[in-house]
Order: sequence, then C-alpha cells, then structure tokens
Amino acid sequence: MADEEEPIPLQPFPDPPPFFKHFTTENLKRLQDLENAASHGAPAANNDASTGSKLSSEQILALPTELRYLIPPQPPADEEPFHVFGETTKSSGTNKFSQDMSYIAEKLGAPPDFVLPDWNYTQLYPSSSVSTSDPRSATANIDRQAYLNRFNRSLIIEYIKLLGIIAVSPTDPGKNEVLKHILNLVCNMHGLINEYRPHQARETLIRIMEEQVARKKREIEGVKGMREKVRGVLDGFGKAVEADVGTQEDGKGSEPVSKGAQGDKRKDVQKEMWDALDEVLGH
Repeated sequence: MADEEEPIPLQPFPDPPPFFKHFTTENLKRLQDLENAASHGAPAANNDASTGSKLSSEQILALPTELRYLIPPQPPADEEPFHVFGETTKSSGTNKFSQDMSYIAEKLGAPPDFVLPDWNYTQLYPSSSVSTSDPRSATANIDRQAYLNRFNRSLIIEYIKLLGIIAVSPTDPGKNEVLKHILNLVCNMHGLINEYRPHQARETLIRIMEEQVARKKREIEGVKGMREKVRGVLDGFGKAVEADVGTQEDGKGSEPVSKGAQGDKRKDVQKEMWDALDEVLGH
C-alpha cells in the first residue's frame, strides 16, 4: 500500500556517533584557550583531575555542548561494571568462565526439570591469577598437567561408582551426588584447559608469522629467478642485434645476401625474442 512506510535498509556497519563532528581544529583551539585561561586565573586545586582537564567540574558544565564532547569522561573504577556491545564487563576483567558456570547451575536447578538442584561449581585447583605479580609463586605456575591427570583418574572412579549405583537401583537418589561430582570434575578440567588459551594464541601468532616469512622468502626467490630470466632475454637481444649487424656488414664485402634470406633470419630472431618474453611474463 502507498501509506506503508518503506523499510529502512540495515547497514552492515553502523555510522559513527554524531558527536565526532565536534572534534575540529577550531573547537580544540577554543578548548585549549579556555583551559589556559583557567589555569592562570584559578588555583590548581579546582582542576578536575579525574578527567585530566584543567577546568573544574562547574566550568566543564558551563561549556558549550560542542566543547564538552572534547573532554573525555572519567574512566570507570576497576570493579565498576559497564556495557560494551551489549555485554556487561569491568576494567579489571570479567571472569567469563565463572559466569558460564553460574548459568549452568541456574539452568540445572530451574523448574520444571530440576536435573541437578543445588549444584554449584567448586574450583579444585589453585587459581593462577592470584599471584601473577610474583612469578616464583606456586599458584602462579601450577602444574596443570598434573591436575588434569588427577581429575581424569577421579572422573573414572566416579563413573565406575555411578555404574555400580545404577546397576543396583536406578532410582537411588545417591546417583545425583555422584553426577554432581562428575560434572564438577569435568568443569574443572574445562577451566584448566581454557588457561592454555594464551599459549595457543602465542603459538598461532608464531605460526602465522613463520608462514609469512616463508612466503616472502619464496617471493624473493621468484624475483631473483625472474631477474635471471630477464637478463637472459636481454643478452639474447644483444646477441641477435650483433648477429644482424654482422650479417649486414658481411653482405657489403661479399656477395649480397638476398632480401628474402635476411627477412627470414630477422623473423626467426624476432620469434625467439617473443618466445623468451612469453616465458618471462608467464604466458
């Protein structure tokens, strides 16, 4: 229908915020002049150190809108949450693994299923992020492989225990406790494996850089090979020209060479040149 509004086409990348238009040379100079005037006319104690500006909070609020955009806001505290792309995070970092474990525990105990009520994730190994400032600390350099082997053996034992309970009485409520232990062991193994992610990222970056170096070396070798081919073609051109000149000089002192023979020889030389060019250009 004519009254219906046309759908707005979605853009793959959103437009930048409109206030970027205020970041002009003129506005920056105006703000700098105001800050210089404030630094000479007011004591340093009134400056707003949280934003890094020489203006006080009252002076910042009194600025025009286009100049207030040029002053960065106060950075959030380490434990203060804020949103990035719709997700809540913190400056000190967000423990995504703990959030996932809490989500799993909530879903397992939610009605109407009540799969494993009252299950909570318990970390069974020392955290490597507690003493990262001291690389000699035992918690900063834990033996992850040893803990993974322990959890694997415990997991097998718990699994055998579960089979024994189910073989005797499939409805025995004790199986839920064994299932909780198994799930906790699996989650601990998953958490330990996730701590290898930085190492995996470094190794992946090293492999990519090595591949780039190898590719550049192959390109250099290809350029060197092409240089030799071009030199060979140029040497062939020079020899062909010298041979043509020598033939003309010989024709002057002896019996004249027929024009047809000279033309055929010239065509043969030109054909060799074009063949060499095709080889160099890769046609």
